[in-house]
Amino acid sequence: MFNKPNDLPVDQVKALRARGLDNTQIVQALQRNGYSSTQIFDALNQADLVSGAPPPQDPNPSNIPGAPPPPGPELAQTPEAVQNYSDTGGVGVTSEEIEELVESIIDEKWDELVKDINKIVEWKNEIEMKVNKLEQRFDSLKEEFDKLHQAIIGKIGEYDKNILEVGAEIRAMEKVFSKVLPVFTENINELSRITQAMKKKTK
Repeated sequence: MFNKPNDLPVDQVKALRARGLDNTQIVQALQRNGYSSTQIFDALNQADLVSGAPPPQDPNPSNIPGAPPPPGPELAQTPEAVQNYSDTGGVGVTSEEIEELVESIIDEKWDELVKDINKIVEWKNEIEMKVNKLEQRFDSLKEEFDKLHQAIIGKIGEYDKNILEVGAEIRAMEKVFSKVLPVFTENINELSRITQAMKKKTK
C-alpha cells in the first residue's frame, strides 16, 4: 500500500498530459502513485483552470477504484445539494445533470400549476352551472308571472264587459218603464174611479 500524499498532483497532471495521456490514463497512473480520487479530480480541475480548458468529465467515474459515487437522487434533489457536493471537493455536476434537475423542478411546478388551473376550471364550470339554473328559474318565474298577468287582465276585461251588459239592460228597462208606467198609472187611476163608483151604488 502506498501512503497517500497530501499535495495535489497538478504538475504531474500537466506532465502526463504533455506526454499525450488522456484523463482516464492520468487517473489510473496517479492512483498507482497513491493519490486519492478526490485529489486526482481536484488536480485535473486546477490544471484545466490554469490552462483555460474545460473541466474533465470522466465517462464513468464509478468504474474508477476509490472514486466518489455519482450524484444520487438525494444529491440531485435541490441546487443547494449540488453546490454542497461541489464545495466538498467532489467531481462536480455536468451541465446535462443540471438541466435534468432544472427540468424535473419545472415539471413538478408545472404539474402543481396544472392542478391549480384544473381546480379553477372546475370552480368556473360549477359557477356557470349554478348561474344557468338561476337563469332558467328566473325565466320560469317570468313566464308564470306573464300568465298570471294575462289572466288578471282577462278577468278585468270580462268584468268590464259584464258591467256594460248590466248597464245596457238597466237602460233598456228604464225605457220600458218610461213607456209602460204612464199607462199603468192611468189604469190604476181608472180602476180607483170604478171602485169608488161601485161603493157609491152599494150605499
